[in-house]
Amino acid sequence: MAEEISIGSYIVRRLEEQGIKSMFGCPGSYLANFLDIVEDSNITWVGECNELNAAYAADGYARYRRGLGVLATTVGVGELSAINGIAGSFAEELPVLHIVGQQKTLIQAEGRNVIHTLGDGRFDEFAKSALPYTCSQYALNKRDIALGVADEEIDRVIVDCISKSRPAYLALPYDLVDEIITTKRLKEIKLSPKEVQIDADAEKAAIDHIYRQLKDNVVVLADVSTSRHHCKKEAADFLSVTNLPVYGTPLGKTVVDETSERYGGVYIGKLSSDEVKQKVESAKLVLFLGPLTTDFNTGNFSENIKEERSIKLHFDHTEVGFATYARTGMKVLLPKLAERLKDFREKASQLQVPEFKNKVVTDTDALITHAWLWWRIGAWFKEKDLIVTEAGIVSYGVLDLALPKDSSLLAQKLWASIGWSPGATHGSTLARQEIEGDNAAQTILFIGDGSLQMTVQELSSIIRSKIKPIIFVINNGGYTIERLQHNVEGEYHNIVTWDYGDLLKVFSNSQSAPSKTYRVTTQKELGNLLDTEKIRDKGFLQLVEIVVGRDDAPPALLRALGIKPTDSSSEAPTKGPKKRGGKLLQRAEYQGLLGW
Repeated sequence: MAEEISIGSYIVRRLEEQGIKSMFGCPGSYLANFLDIVEDSNITWVGECNELNAAYAADGYARYRRGLGVLATTVGVGELSAINGIAGSFAEELPVLHIVGQQKTLIQAEGRNVIHTLGDGRFDEFAKSALPYTCSQYALNKRDIALGVADEEIDRVIVDCISKSRPAYLALPYDLVDEIITTKRLKEIKLSPKEVQIDADAEKAAIDHIYRQLKDNVVVLADVSTSRHHCKKEAADFLSVTNLPVYGTPLGKTVVDETSERYGGVYIGKLSSDEVKQKVESAKLVLFLGPLTTDFNTGNFSENIKEERSIKLHFDHTEVGFATYARTGMKVLLPKLAERLKDFREKASQLQVPEFKNKVVTDTDALITHAWLWWRIGAWFKEKDLIVTEAGIVSYGVLDLALPKDSSLLAQKLWASIGWSPGATHGSTLARQEIEGDNAAQTILFIGDGSLQMTVQELSSIIRSKIKPIIFVINNGGYTIERLQHNVEGEYHNIVTWDYGDLLKVFSNSQSAPSKTYRVTTQKELGNLLDTEKIRDKGFLQLVEIVVGRDDAPPALLRALGIKPTDSSSEAPTKGPKKRGGKLLQRAEYQGLLGW
């Protein structure tokens, strides 16, 4: 005879089964009885200062572990505060389960005016708000419990979430959390992602078609969906067998080894280096691994690779020129394709690849500029570093760098919600510690001052969790990307300059882990700091404030905006025609505006 279990405990057991060890969120009266169950489990409750930061943390947790992340909030005010973060996880294909504690079923049925409602008896509007940003939804109800299908519906939502790699929504009325169901499904069925149903004939046809398309000049373009759909190992094995030249994309950095002799750099359409642009665009065939077409990822849609020369491997289908082969997932197809193409290795090895190495710079007494900063930072990175970049100017700073072997770069550049990175740093660092223990390598966050002011409370949660990343804050007095796009003198681009070095004191107490702060303005000041072992002391939470010129920007961003480097150096005045009381920088024509 099957044993009995509360519905709340059933959910927690399913989450433990998925390897969840941390759950992020903010408590609420309608969520409290479920959180009691969480606290009695093997899952650690990670309390956040607000629901948006909690959503960002769950995003980072899912992003690093390439698996489920969990967020829990109260109904209405809590879930709506989190919805921006959930939408970002949806856009960037991350499986985050959002659990929402709701009012009791009787209160909902009678339409009572209670807290966290709109005051008009509508209790289902908040769940409707989640529909565009979630792949699956379920609201626990008495009918399903009576019919014995509540457990099946809960399982469905979790499986959808991890299979489609998108957020899902699970609503728990307060009075149903402790309702009893059987453990039959729990004992008999282990939840796992639904695998892409491979059509063997379609797969063979796709491989044959690719083989027939092979030319003397073939290159691989490795993109971000390779990582999001758990195909990094398959991609690495494929490249090892074929020895084909490989290039990355802005979103696809660290998907493959950037220190390999066969890695030629980052292709960003017209924003690429001349050598990379020539090599990729002159290839007879370009094999895309997990492509994602966005403005940031393609140099504002300036890729010059014709469809007939393209092969695109996705997680659930394959495109060869203008032909599409459904049910041919990249994870299964890549090893078979490698076996078929291994006789092409000799030809592939003869294809020349540009040298992709970081520029060597020296430290002087000059003020810090972005043109110097990122090369200096690139030389300081180490293997296995976890690097998190905010969606602002810092995300452009790392584009030109050859990042170390086995390092990981996390960035949110499709949704691009500034302020995302502190929460993502929190969640990803906890995920890494759960996987690798105390030997986990350093987590390093780069964030601009404007972005930090959006979600600065997350420093409190980071301190509470006793994690110790290195946080680099770029202090340039405002929103530089937008300033460089439009009206550099506009007051709306400015922010109040804080004493960033004092932030860790504000958010700490006598029980907090020790911390250190630094402020640097010259190359030698930062260079000396990076050259000391103390900056990588994992016994301290460290914050480094880097002061740069207001209108200075990384070279990759200047290329994107068509601005000559001298136009925005920290020592040069901005010049341009008057615009609504401000100024515009002179620039080349570019298509559309470049977002965060």
